[in-house]
Parts: sequence; C-alpha cells; structure tokens
Amino acid sequence: MNSSLLPTLEIHSGEGNLDQLHEAICRTAHKPLAEARALPAAAFTDPSHFNWEREHILRRQWLSVAHLSQLRNTGDFVNLELLGERISVVNSGDGGIKVLSRVCAHRGMDVMPPEFGHEQQGNCSQYRCPYHHWVYGLDGNIKGAPFMKTHPEVAQKSLRLHEFNSTVWQGLVLVNFSGDAAPASTLFGGLDEHLQRWHMEELTMVADIAWDCPFNWKVLVENFMEPYHHAGAHHTLFQPIMPAQGCWTDTEGEHFQVCHLPLADALQDKVKQGEPQLLSFRPMPGLQRSDFLEWTVYLAAPATLLFVAADRVYWYRLQPLAADRMQIRTTMLVHPDAAGADNYPQVLADEIELMRKFHLEDMEMCGAVQSGLASSTYRPGPLNELEQPIWLFQRYLARQIQQQSARRNAGANG
Repeated sequence: MNSSLLPTLEIHSGEGNLDQLHEAICRTAHKPLAEARALPAAAFTDPSHFNWEREHILRRQWLSVAHLSQLRNTGDFVNLELLGERISVVNSGDGGIKVLSRVCAHRGMDVMPPEFGHEQQGNCSQYRCPYHHWVYGLDGNIKGAPFMKTHPEVAQKSLRLHEFNSTVWQGLVLVNFSGDAAPASTLFGGLDEHLQRWHMEELTMVADIAWDCPFNWKVLVENFMEPYHHAGAHHTLFQPIMPAQGCWTDTEGEHFQVCHLPLADALQDKVKQGEPQLLSFRPMPGLQRSDFLEWTVYLAAPATLLFVAADRVYWYRLQPLAADRMQIRTTMLVHPDAAGADNYPQVLADEIELMRKFHLEDMEMCGAVQSGLASSTYRPGPLNELEQPIWLFQRYLARQIQQQSARRNAGANG
C-alpha cells in the first residue's frame, strides 16, 4: 500500500450535506484493509453527490467510448450520449479519430438525433443538421449553410462542431470533457505491461449487448472488480473454474487496479501439461504461458473496465445517467483470425449466450443492491479481504474528493 496515495480530511465544498458525505467517504477510505467497510448508502443514492461526481470526477477523467474496430474506415462513427453530451466518435480520415459534439453551432440541434432514426453506429460522409441543413465535415468544420454564404462566420469557416479532448489507449477511444486530464498513457501506463501482449488495437468486436440498469455506476464498478461474489452470484458459472479463494489483487495504482482470477488447480495442471483450457476462440499470438493460467479484470479509473482472457477481451462502456440509473454496453473482442475456425459461427453464438447469462447475473445482483441501499435499515458492513478492489476504489474516490477540495480552496484564495 502506498501511503502517499491517502487523502487528508480537509473537505470544503461549500455544501454542508455534501461535505459530511465526502468526509465520511474519506474516513472510510482511511481505514486499513483489515478494517475496511462499505461506503455510506448516500454515496450511491444521493442525487447531489452524483451531480458532484459527474462534474468533478467523471467529466475530469478519461472515459472509454469506442473501440478502433468500430472505426476502421473513413466516415465510420459511433454515436452516444454521455454525461449530458451528445457525441459522435468518428474516423475523420487524415485527421484520425475525433470525438465531436453533435450540437449544431447554429441553434443547438442534434445533427444526428436518434429520435429521427439516426443509427448509433454506421458510416457517413458529412454531418447535416436536420433543422436548417447546416453541413459539417468529418473534421467538424462547417462546409455550408443555406442562404448564408456571405455571412463572415460561414464564409471564413470559423464555425464548427465542438471537438472534445480525446486519445486512443490500448485500442480504446477515450474522451475527457474537461479538456485538462493528464495523458492517459501516464495515468494508465502501469496497465500497459499487462495488456500490451493482447494488442487490443488489432482485435475485432464480435458482440455488443446493451443494458438499461437501475443502479449507481459505482455499484457496477465494485461488483466487476471484486472476486468474492464468484462464491455467491456466480457459484455455478465461475466458482468451479475461477474460485474466489484463489483470486488476488495487485498493489495499488493511483488511477488503475488489477485483480487476478487464477484458474482452478485442476485446470492449471492441464494447462501446464500442454492442454489449454477455457479457450473457445483462437488465442492471442505472443502470449506468455502464465497468461493461460488466469483471467484478469482491470479498472482504468474511474469507469473503464476490462475482463481479459487468453482468447478474448470483454470491454464495458459505462454511461452513468443518475444516482440510481445507468446504461452499459458489454462487448467482446477477439483476434481477427478467430473467424477462420470451421465452427466459428456456432462457437460465437454459444459464447454470446454465455456472456449474456453471466452478465444478467451481475445486473440482477447490482439492481438488488441498489434497492437495499435505499432502505433506512442499511448500515455499511465489513469487507472481506477478497473485496480489496472495493477498498482501493474507495481510496481513489477519496483522492478525487480531496483534489477537488484543494482546487476549490485554491480558487477561493486566489
């Protein structure tokens, strides 16, 4: 544990109830792992706290919005709404991958509104606002507006769709709405040594399942990262093959986590004897022998989640909507050569069904947790040592609270 990553308790947001909640979160995060407890219910249910997180954590950090396999060709786009922003992730050609606002520079119309039948993913040559037919190029710059050729802002091409700060990391397109996040390669560099052998930028997305979820985004992050629930929620699917008691968590990273899910001993023995286990697709080339002995889950904080095996990567796109509501896309990435197997169509169908099944178990559990958090009888309970990822996530949240408090105080004193 890195004690330098611990926050202090000098919290001054200027809002009394939020100050109390933030102090409670920091006090919980300060506890040693042996005394760790769950966060107060309000951390997951309070609308004011969610609004604070949206502005001071989620919008200030890197969030994953697309995978490169969705954007191979010029004009390929992925549209979504994230934290109140309607965005289009687009391959603009020579300009590379961009994340553009879909809000027209004229009067605010969404240039590709889903309400008008626009798809969430596809290919286009330009953006044309349906309201007054203002046209923008794939780079976001205005190309024309009816009956306004001589207007100086149109003639000089000074109008455009807003471009958000974006980058590509491990094959994922990340966006930062505040525009001032540290480079993703710096924040998540500690994960590169784990993930680089998968060459995620070369993988192909073969499954994409959408979920409307009646729970807080942090409930999902906690559930995803801790292996303790293998013995409960996944006692049939995961406990026999990746038993909870064998799982372990890496040392703390300031902006990331790694939790290892070793295969059951009998399966590991077969792998060591040259019989790979739990492989439905072509494994990634260039992996080490140890990569076949475990699955691994990763958090690139605050909300990029990866579940990695030798033959696949599950990537989760989180879209927090409210204190008790979010949308998730659960996706599966495989090596492009996987499609060459004779039985690939049936294997893929079977794996998508399995993917849906174990994620449904998680979604049902998370929904029930959110309901319980709303009860007046709930009191935060002690964490099991296998829930170390939750404790580490608490510490991350506490650091964000302290950093925002410091920014606010610096502004007040400036």
